Amino acid sequence: MVVLSSGAPGAGAAEQPADAAPLDERVLVAGTTLRFVLILALLAAASVSMIPRTVWHLLASPEKANLEVACYLAAGIDPSVSANASFVQSRRQPAALEECTARFAQDFTIVSVGVGLVALAAASAVYRLLPLWRTRRTRVVPLDIVDVHGRLRPLLDELVTVAGLNRTPRFVVDPASRTTGAVAFGRPRRPVIRLDGGLVVTADGEQERFRAVVLHELAHLHHKDIGITYATVALWRVFLVLVLLPWTAVGLDVLLLRGSAEVRGMYAPFNTHAQLLGGLLVLAVYLSRLEILRHREIYADLMAARWGASAQPWEDGAARQHAGEGWRRPFVRFAALWRTHPAPALRRASLADPKVLFTLRALPLLLTGLAADILVWHLNALLYEFLWPGAVLVAGLVVGIGGVALWRAVLYALRAGRTVPSGWSVGLWLGLGVVVGELTGPRAAMNQWLPAHPEALLILVAALVLLMTWTTQNAEWWLRARREHPPGPAMLAGLAVPALAYASVLYWWRSVGEVLTDGWPFTTAGVLASYGLPGLPPSDLGPLWHVVAVLGLLPGTLTGAGSLWWAQVLLWALPVLALVAASRPGGEGARGGGQSPVAGLAGGLTGGIACSVGLAVALAWLRDAELGDSGAVGPLRLAQMMVPVLVICAAMALTAAVVAALTDSGWLTTGLMAAGITALLGVVAAHILVRANAGSGSSAVAWSLSREAHLPYAVALGTPVAGLAAFVGRGVGLAGRGVALLAPVEERPLRPKWRRAVRLAAVGAVVTWIGATALAVDVSAASGRVSRPALVPDRPAPEPSAAVSRLQHQAWAAAGGLERIEALRTVELRYSAAFTAVGEATDDAGFLQAMDRVTDACGAMDQATRRAGAYLDVPSAAGQRIWTRVLTRHREMTDTCRALAMRPDPTTAKAADITHQNAIDSVDAMSYWLAEKGAIRPK
Repeated sequence: MVVLSSGAPGAGAAEQPADAAPLDERVLVAGTTLRFVLILALLAAASVSMIPRTVWHLLASPEKANLEVACYLAAGIDPSVSANASFVQSRRQPAALEECTARFAQDFTIVSVGVGLVALAAASAVYRLLPLWRTRRTRVVPLDIVDVHGRLRPLLDELVTVAGLNRTPRFVVDPASRTTGAVAFGRPRRPVIRLDGGLVVTADGEQERFRAVVLHELAHLHHKDIGITYATVALWRVFLVLVLLPWTAVGLDVLLLRGSAEVRGMYAPFNTHAQLLGGLLVLAVYLSRLEILRHREIYADLMAARWGASAQPWEDGAARQHAGEGWRRPFVRFAALWRTHPAPALRRASLADPKVLFTLRALPLLLTGLAADILVWHLNALLYEFLWPGAVLVAGLVVGIGGVALWRAVLYALRAGRTVPSGWSVGLWLGLGVVVGELTGPRAAMNQWLPAHPEALLILVAALVLLMTWTTQNAEWWLRARREHPPGPAMLAGLAVPALAYASVLYWWRSVGEVLTDGWPFTTAGVLASYGLPGLPPSDLGPLWHVVAVLGLLPGTLTGAGSLWWAQVLLWALPVLALVAASRPGGEGARGGGQSPVAGLAGGLTGGIACSVGLAVALAWLRDAELGDSGAVGPLRLAQMMVPVLVICAAMALTAAVVAALTDSGWLTTGLMAAGITALLGVVAAHILVRANAGSGSSAVAWSLSREAHLPYAVALGTPVAGLAAFVGRGVGLAGRGVALLAPVEERPLRPKWRRAVRLAAVGAVVTWIGATALAVDVSAASGRVSRPALVPDRPAPEPSAAVSRLQHQAWAAAGGLERIEALRTVELRYSAAFTAVGEATDDAGFLQAMDRVTDACGAMDQATRRAGAYLDVPSAAGQRIWTRVLTRHREMTDTCRALAMRPDPTTAKAADITHQNAIDSVDAMSYWLAEKGAIRPK
């Protein structure tokens, strides 16, 4: 859509802009459709997440809802402490907690699905009615009514033919509008172009303006803009009215009104973050949509100019804009963010040079990262089994949007003879968007105002910086090496690789890594337990065990195929394949911006040899280690599994750093290529050395574990470590060259006999890597091993405050504790009545009948005691000691009751009477203690 302001009448025939654009904007996909997809996915996921929560809060019984929350408090979970401590506490009695929450859970799935279907139907209806609403609102009339002499119809038919449209749009006129613009709307199968009355009136005198305006709107139809644009508008409006507004009202009710002030204050951080997340969603979607629309306006301008539209309308608008700027420029730029059309000066400049369509801008990238993080939060509503598809979706959108922008920027820089962008800034802005979403929303902080360790979020930023820099260098390589080929297929492959790699990072982050925002919650003992190894680490080996513990929970831990760890092999394979192109006669890859085959191959071989030597030394040291403690066999095996991983990753990092320091262009991809070759040789050496030492005694290397660990860690952990080391090496190299200490490797053309060797080595490395990775994935899937580490805190949870402790005990009593105490009292009374009936029996028949009552009372006592024992522990040590005594004495009472039922005599009767009284006293003590704690009202 566009509205071109009126200006001075144009003169002369249609003309092209004086300075032709140096690059066709259509050479690569624009990326705006992918950004629309991100918006649609975000709105859909938010609806799926928000609707059930809203329905639940509106229909759920407050009493049951409070009791369901009470189950978590009764389990000892303190909402005011860290998320890690709460999670560990929730896993101590999972069965009891699940039973408690299931008892009070309220399911409104059918209602939620119905509301979702209504919202979907409403969005479809709005999509269909938007054209009608636009028509009715402006009171348009068909063109034939205004064009009574038929002067405009032939001209419009000619312009439709120039645009090459298969379907002629319906032209209507808004006679009340005095402006000289037009708007394209409708549906793809029934497009409509509305002409303003001022444009129709001045059509004869300003025919070039008329042609430019109409061709611009026809360009929107040619680009198929109206379909996805109006689908987004329809979904956005329905989302605001039917989803977001009710969700916000419910959230404000929970935050400010529902429940006691004490409970609201306890959960205020989480509920506040949730409301902020809704505000961020509105901001991200709204600004992103406007940014996309402004870009599509420029694309339509360029297409119209290519069809012969005059540049006069854009020149007039640009002249008026320059006249109105000056000191107001910052305010004008800020106001421009909220408009659907770009500034006239920018539109005029884009006709001469469409660099704005190839320029990297911070705000769209920031909004992309923010929208992706909000999307991840709402995808949490899906089951854990859908984690990897969600990771692929989010990573594909983030890397796709940022990557397309990078490929376009690199292509423009190469064609225009300008400096190629580095790419790290794109990753930085994407990562900052993710960080803003994490810190503002409830994802990282949970029920805290800020996460305890926000620096852990730098992992996601570093991953995006690494992948975007890789994308830039890979794009530059292929665009230089394949100048005569269309760049689209190369870009598709060059974006799929980092997208899958980032998906593997997201999978690990969601499974294990995101708990790091609350601090490191694991110990070496926890890592041992996760691998099924007994024993505790000996204290005399120093920091080695801390390193082993850290390695046990970094990327590489999750070895299932769904974790996508194998995708990072492609970060090495694609640059290695570039060696084949570089070794061909006339290959341009090693010159002017591509990878250095000599540096990559030589560095990888050297690093592989050094890695093999290091592995031999490390394994020999471990083999000869004397620990003396039999309980250290498990820790030793863990060290024998992890130390080779440590050596391989260290060798990869060192190799990547050195190669990046000595390489000028393509330093990251060349460094990763060398690191990949190093890892390949290192993994082979580790397998040979480990297998040779297997079975040589109690301190032997755990081959069954090691063979599953080396490759995943070398891929999933070694790749990012090597990439970050390459950045360090690059910095050292630049600093060293500044003082003439280092110089880049001088590339010379390869001789024909070496070209063939390089090609064979490259193909062999890729085939070996992919084959070994596929075999490792297959072995992991066949073994059924799920390597998701157990969470073991490295410090005990802090003691709750007095207020929280009182709420926890009240919740314990309300969610089932008091009910079980009353059940025990009931069976005590039932037993007393049966016992009294035995003493009052006057004949055999009465005695036998009374004994039957005793037997029934014994069964009821046993059942009530078992049910009480299956309940949650009292959330304090003192209370749990009293509760344990209650359960123990009722078990004793059950035993003596059964003994009395089997052998009624004075001895068993006396024992039963004593245990009965002890059980009564224990229940009374428990009730008195709960009353003193304020958990129940004293009777």
